[in-house]
Amino acid sequence: MKKIINILTIILIAGFSSIAQNEVDALRFSQNFAGGTARAMASGGAFGSLGGDFSSISINPAGLGVYRSSEFTFTPTFAYNNANSAYYGTNVSDFKYNFNFNNMGIVGAYNSGNDDGWVTTNFAFGYNQLNNFHNQIRIQGTNIHNSLTDYFAEQANGRSSTSLFSGYGAFEEGLAWDAYLIDPDTAGVNQYVSNLAPQYGELQRKTSEIKGSIGEYVIALGGNYKHKLFIGGSIGIQTLRYINNSVHREIDELGTIDNFKEFAYNTNFETHGTGFNFKFGAIFRPIDVLRLGVAIHSPTFFDLTDRYKTSMDSYFDNGDEYHVKPVSSDGETMSGAFDYRLSTPFKAIGSLSFIIAKKGFVSVDYEFVDYRTARLRSGSYDFYDENDATQQAYRATGNLKAGIEYKLDNFALRGGYAMYGSPYAEGQINVDNVVSSISGGFGIWDEGFFFDMAYVYTTNTQYQYLYDPSVIVTDGAKLDFSNSKIMATFGFRF
Repeated sequence: MKKIINILTIILIAGFSSIAQNEVDALRFSQNFAGGTARAMASGGAFGSLGGDFSSISINPAGLGVYRSSEFTFTPTFAYNNANSAYYGTNVSDFKYNFNFNNMGIVGAYNSGNDDGWVTTNFAFGYNQLNNFHNQIRIQGTNIHNSLTDYFAEQANGRSSTSLFSGYGAFEEGLAWDAYLIDPDTAGVNQYVSNLAPQYGELQRKTSEIKGSIGEYVIALGGNYKHKLFIGGSIGIQTLRYINNSVHREIDELGTIDNFKEFAYNTNFETHGTGFNFKFGAIFRPIDVLRLGVAIHSPTFFDLTDRYKTSMDSYFDNGDEYHVKPVSSDGETMSGAFDYRLSTPFKAIGSLSFIIAKKGFVSVDYEFVDYRTARLRSGSYDFYDENDATQQAYRATGNLKAGIEYKLDNFALRGGYAMYGSPYAEGQINVDNVVSSISGGFGIWDEGFFFDMAYVYTTNTQYQYLYDPSVIVTDGAKLDFSNSKIMATFGFRF
């Protein structure tokens, strides 16, 4: 299992190759962002006290009680993701398009016909997307200080060459040995040195194609009591898919490194799994213009499987070249797999909204989440170091969402803003990693049909390392991310 890294320089959004389960995974799969219908997204996702929209069920299930009629919705979404990187004075960018369904759901409403007692009892089943991982990242720069091969040499130190192929080493330093990228160090027994040392000055390139998402299938029940109190609960079944295919390449462009031309380290990493959670909430309407909401989300309990493959290609000045993959004792190419569990943090949500003379609303949601409480579990490994790193590297934080809507006859204009607080503790390189979204849109409706459009623009800045700086001291790459989403919700009431 990958060593715990120094807490003061911990790689919380990791760019270096990692095929082990660690605190980075705990954070990646614990973060959720606003998702669902175009109406909710255009309004910043601030629907915790409003209800009457399928997205609200994943925020506060009490919103289901607000429905007066049955409904079916689906929301196709087009996304454009852009990543700009700065590494050792070189700036490059890349982008990726993605088409997906952000929402699909059905609500069944039973109306008692009375305005006293239980006015309606409603149920719902459907899907809301909670996170989308799609991106294309390119990092490039000339490194005069060190190489990924130094990382492999350090990982190999203290072990005989024949033992480099055990465990995770078969997918990392064992390949570097077979590709002649690390050599025995004459300074000591079972010590290794990079083939590039001490010259360096190689061009480093890292490309990563990332795919996948976290989506939630919800089964919910909600009710309306005297038009004053709305309550609801849901069971959420989350599906998780994360794929990262990356290539780390180092090239001696100037021909200044003896007996080296270039190498490429290829990694294919996938995580798949499912989890479940429970959500409970209430909305109280003390007066017609005011709604107050509160919701509790249990941790999501995931069962996950990681699968990974690696390979390495090396080329030298004398014409030699090597193409290696991990192989078993019987000569078969190996791939790795590991099963484990993850429990994400508990979440509490408070909401407030004002209804403006049936012409619209102003709404605010605040979410509290403590990322220190995420936990990795396995029957075959204790995850002690990784869970300890999670507690020290992350912190409790808040997410703030605000939205507004104004209606003109059968037409509505909407706008919103969301700020997701940094999950990183003081002293971490990504302590200021705040995710911000601005949004806008419109909606039109007739008796049995409605159509909503939304545009959401999201930005954040992260620092990533190409390899572990607690093993080999190196600079991180600064990454500026932006994401544009256009979504349309088609809805039918019956």
